[in-house]
Amino acid sequence: MKSHIRGVAMVIFLGLMTALPTAAQDVREATDACLSEKIETEAQLLGCVTKALAPCMLEPSDMNSSATLCFRGKIEAFEAGIKLGVSQLSDRATNEAFKLINIELKYDMLSGLLQCDRMEELAAAFSKYGAEAIQRQKAQCRATTLGLSYARLTLRAQEF
Repeated sequence: MKSHIRGVAMVIFLGLMTALPTAAQDVREATDACLSEKIETEAQLLGCVTKALAPCMLEPSDMNSSATLCFRGKIEAFEAGIKLGVSQLSDRATNEAFKLINIELKYDMLSGLLQCDRMEELAAAFSKYGAEAIQRQKAQCRATTLGLSYARLTLRAQEF
């Protein structure tokens, strides 16, 4: 019985692992499509990221673990997009422009992730929510931060 359960678990795990690269690419493609429209404000950037995160945000409040896993998948997709974007930009941009964009990217990410940590600590110290709800909130914050960083990088890279 245990070996059957392990076998089923392994099949599911392998299926998820092969689906991740495609899912990550889908998240980036959907975000890129949204960004291809005329973007003039930070609110519009946030709208594109929110749209990409919508499936995770629709998870019911009693499904915090599922939502957290969903957000972590989006985080991985945005991280992969950032790495790819930086790599592609290094080939096209001047050395000076590349340095500027990297500095902007670094501090976009650091400032956002710092706020996520701050919110987590405040929630742990003062909120009535449990650990799973707090982890969900932090995962959503991290996904939003990395999504916005990816979106900004994508827009900046269009100049080259």
